[in-house]
Amino acid sequence: MTTSAQSTVLNPMVGVKDLTVRFHTVRGDAAAVTNVSFNVNPGEVLGLIGESGCGKSVTLRAMMKLLPIGRSTITGEVRVDGRDVLAMSERELGEYRGGTTAMIFQDPTSALNPVYTIGEQLKEAALIHLDVDEEEDTLYPFLRH
Repeated sequence: MTTSAQSTVLNPMVGVKDLTVRFHTVRGDAAAVTNVSFNVNPGEVLGLIGESGCGKSVTLRAMMKLLPIGRSTITGEVRVDGRDVLAMSERELGEYRGGTTAMIFQDPTSALNPVYTIGEQLKEAALIHLDVDEEEDTLYPFLRH
């Protein structure tokens, strides 16, 4: 018999194993992240801390498969909710990004567009990734104009 605690350890919500990211440059390959491994179980929170340039953002971009194709290589394993992220098709990645996971980039110019209100940008994300209708009451009131 498997207890809830045992199944959580065996099936983490997020599992990263031996994640390695290399960037291809004119001077040769450069290792940005080497053999990173961690698990996050349901209900847990994980914070990545470290000095500037240590690979925190590269790790998260790799977990969302947001690194430049052809200029980087990602090896290892990234599983989220039991799904192999590195094996996902573009269509699956579109559902995964914003549906299952999301990233708020540290660069303020890429996080939010100042031309639109924050509410409009949240509303757009909800309409794309959630089963809601703009005209129905299923869209949260704070997302309405």
